[in-house]
Amino acid sequence: MTIEDPIHMLGRLRLGREEYCQRLLSMLIVSGSYPRWNSRTHPSPQGVQFLRSLDELSFGRSEWSGQPLFVDEFELRPRHDDEQGGAPDYAVLWKERLWMIELKTESSSHRRDQLSGYYALAGHHHPNLTVDLTYLTPPLTFTPPTEGNGRRFAHVTWAQILPLLQDAWSQGTDVERQVLTTLLAALDSIGSNWADWRAQRLGARRDEPPAVEVQAMALAEATARDGRQRAVDHPTADLEELQRLRLALRKAICAGPGQSPLRHVQPWLWNLTTSGGHALTASGQDTGFELRLSRYQKPMC
Repeated sequence: MTIEDPIHMLGRLRLGREEYCQRLLSMLIVSGSYPRWNSRTHPSPQGVQFLRSLDELSFGRSEWSGQPLFVDEFELRPRHDDEQGGAPDYAVLWKERLWMIELKTESSSHRRDQLSGYYALAGHHHPNLTVDLTYLTPPLTFTPPTEGNGRRFAHVTWAQILPLLQDAWSQGTDVERQVLTTLLAALDSIGSNWADWRAQRLGARRDEPPAVEVQAMALAEATARDGRQRAVDHPTADLEELQRLRLALRKAICAGPGQSPLRHVQPWLWNLTTSGGHALTASGQDTGFELRLSRYQKPMC
């Protein structure tokens, strides 16, 4: 699979800075097209070099027991319908170890319980693995999650990994160097207005679409009327955003009148690997996940 031109991707998808940097780095790590969410991929030799260097920077670890699998948008399912669930941006998997990596380019997107939530869900779903977590951010002051009980935590800044990126891909193919140059420019823009940076690269501004919550509720109301399953086309989403949207939509539906037909509609996450069938939206085809709305005979809340 070929690596997508980074400027073409910038125009094709309405990505924020975090999502854009994540996708660029993922394509470098796998030396190919952006992988579907929660899929297992073998990192390229340069990807292995970068991940090993980041692992050593995080935890002083220099020996790997075999080659790991790389996962973009690692799904940590909710333990019940009224829990959001989680999705660390990256996971690196061995038989005995789970290493999660969460990326931030915007300090404002830090959420107090996000990291501890990852540990809780990872411990629930993967009780036999040691669990490590690297938090890769701009300079940021926060209270780190508690370590111990077979888990470790490291906070690393983007400035610290710039040499690791250069070492891994500065001698790569022409396309890899183009992706690397664009990634470094996007990282250098941290703290500036992302919409302006994006518009400068594309040469034009684009109108903002309607809020996805409004679109999703309109689709839910349509499904309540005619019973046809629908999906929300949300190309800017990451998996955790879809999880948040599912829970927010469920809460909005359940807060409505007790006899509302909407209460028969269940928002749920379709997964290409486990749910069967085909994607209903372009974003679902691209990522392998989409938020779906189905009507049931009995109320769902």
